[in-house]
Amino acid sequence: MTVRSNMTATVIVMLGALLFGSGCGNIASHKNVDRGLAYIESHEYEEAAQCFDAAEKAGENARVLYRAKGLLDKILGEYDSAAENFLKSLAATSGIPGDMDFDTNYYLADTYIKQEKYDEAIKVYDAILALRKKDKDAYYMRGMARLYMSDHDGATADFNKAMTLSPRNYDLRIMIYKALSANGFEEEGREILEACLNNTDPNMTNYEKGQISYYLGNNADAQSYLELARNERDAQKAPVVLLLGQTGEKQGDYNYAISVYKTFLAEDPDHPDIYNQLGLCQTYVGDYDSAVNSFEAGLALGNNEYSRALLMNEITAYEYAGNYAQAKTLMEKYRKAYPDDKDAEREEIFLSSR
Repeated sequence: MTVRSNMTATVIVMLGALLFGSGCGNIASHKNVDRGLAYIESHEYEEAAQCFDAAEKAGENARVLYRAKGLLDKILGEYDSAAENFLKSLAATSGIPGDMDFDTNYYLADTYIKQEKYDEAIKVYDAILALRKKDKDAYYMRGMARLYMSDHDGATADFNKAMTLSPRNYDLRIMIYKALSANGFEEEGREILEACLNNTDPNMTNYEKGQISYYLGNNADAQSYLELARNERDAQKAPVVLLLGQTGEKQGDYNYAISVYKTFLAEDPDHPDIYNQLGLCQTYVGDYDSAVNSFEAGLALGNNEYSRALLMNEITAYEYAGNYAQAKTLMEKYRKAYPDDKDAEREEIFLSSR
């Protein structure tokens, strides 16, 4: 991709012009693409690429095919090729852009951010917002891109707009706090969280109060609210338990956290994120065998959202236990599944020398 600005302009023009098109395009006939996506799910990337090659030869739907190829490239860390394929997918759309096209634009913008091409990402978010003026996610992500560019005022304006569009979204406010804090504006982030606790929202839950208190560093208040939330009849227990355990971790009380996680998992074991946190605590206290068992139990649930963290943490537990042979074996498996992880590449070199 040698002419980046022209290619980005294509996205913007395409999104605007397609409002006047007709039809949604035929997204049928993509059997090989579907097989390739299934291979991506199971981290079999060579097989996925072969399926996409077969799809191209068979003339399968270009919009779906190039989107899938872009996803594979993005996973593999081949960002130039990923952006190219996302753009080809968008160019293949005929008619009014649908949810898939907006998702593709989000993938494209995230690819630009990974390349530190923040101007390009902002243009994509601009294009999304030109058509979806109340898309809080686009405002939030554009704010992030601006923050990365040290455009504090622009980022603040976008964050404020996102919060205005979602007056009761406390998770969003926590994400904004984290972003501001990580970029040297912690006090501004704290003001956002403090305003949440000082508001008069009668529907604010004990869990939400516990969340805000936790990130403000008020662990005693956080534990009180979260214990109340844990005992509420209709509350979703898993996120409450996860954060309640972390209040203990934050104070160095890993035994408390381990007890909280174990008690919950004994009744409801289908939570890989809590197995992961349990395993981390067991690693911190030097109980490496139990940590490995926890990470394995989480991996056995087959949830791809958490598999990456679980596998890497299991490798770490084996390292701490001095079992470098098993750590090396698992690292080879990890590197095959997640080839874009540069930190793991360095860790693999370290393990090969043990």
